[in-house]
Amino acid sequence: MLTLLFLLAAVAATALLTLRAVRHWHAERLGLAYELPVDQRGTALRAAAAGAAALVAVGLTVPLLTASGGAPASTASPAPVAFSPTAVPVPSPPPRTPAPAPPPPEVRTLSHPAGGTLQMLRDGTRVWLPPRYDGQRAAGIAFPVVLVHGDGSADGDLFAGFAKAVRQGRADPFLLVMPDSCDRDSATVLSEVARRYRSLTAVSARGVLGIGPQAPCAVREALANPDRYRAGAGVSGTYPPFAPTTGPHPSLLLAAASGESAPRASARRLRQELHPSGDAVRLLDGVAKRGELMGLVAAYLTEKLDGPARTAAPRAARTPAATATRSPASGPVRNPAPGATRSPAPGAIRTPTPGAARSPAPGATHPPAPPHAATSGPPA
Repeated sequence: MLTLLFLLAAVAATALLTLRAVRHWHAERLGLAYELPVDQRGTALRAAAAGAAALVAVGLTVPLLTASGGAPASTASPAPVAFSPTAVPVPSPPPRTPAPAPPPPEVRTLSHPAGGTLQMLRDGTRVWLPPRYDGQRAAGIAFPVVLVHGDGSADGDLFAGFAKAVRQGRADPFLLVMPDSCDRDSATVLSEVARRYRSLTAVSARGVLGIGPQAPCAVREALANPDRYRAGAGVSGTYPPFAPTTGPHPSLLLAAASGESAPRASARRLRQELHPSGDAVRLLDGVAKRGELMGLVAAYLTEKLDGPARTAAPRAARTPAATATRSPASGPVRNPAPGATRSPAPGAIRTPTPGAARSPAPGATHPPAPPHAATSGPPA
């Protein structure tokens, strides 16, 4: 405390002496106008006294700025702040719950392969709509359905082969339904497709197809569900032994590309195990390109299944596919007058005449043929 008092006195003396030195200097400067002699010794003495007082003030300031132990007081650690035990902490705001993500769309368009539209349903089922499906003249046309089991590696050849066969007039346009697994309940999948798309629901308008490793799945499903499918096909598959069927089963096509010796031998063995009668199990091989093979499969399914048919409005009152007159997707269905015979229009897809047999394609054992190229002979 005493040091602080001396410091204040030294500071005050420094300020006072400095002020007097400035006043003396200013007074001497005013005498120059009257040509009076100037004496600056008073100014110098006062300035010296002010400097001495300033040195004393500095000398007294240093001890005050020095902490115990010689450390500067400014570098000392600040004393911890004591909080009152009765202080209530302010609660932090609760975390905000993020908004739930919107559900995925029920139908999502993936691409447009081979001129058609490939869509995916919410459960992972993919549906390929043929190019004619979205045409203006096909607004009231319902299409046959083929359930396809495959691993996706042959999708390009599958879509291209079916679309090319339609353009060439050798096959009907089909809805291709591809579940994400062979274990899916096909009845549920087909019901969902019928609810969302213009599809024929009769057994005579539904088939099943398996490709590669999934070919046995399709054949097994066709044999186990004769009340669900009219025809089935397996392409490039190797089949395990199947028990001989006791009752009627859907027509089967077992196809293999050129050079696939193991699938061809397996198809022949399966045909012998099933003990087919007539054309119940047909073999097809010797086709080099997979896309052409898929086109022949589309022609075979066209031979066995009902073609596109115009539905009545509302959907609940539509004509059953089994009794509907077949017509191409590009035009209406007209019932001919009794006793009248009409020739098919160029490129039209028509049901073969009962009792007519198909002529085989090159390189196939009982292969599929264009649906309008019928010849006389025993029934298939």
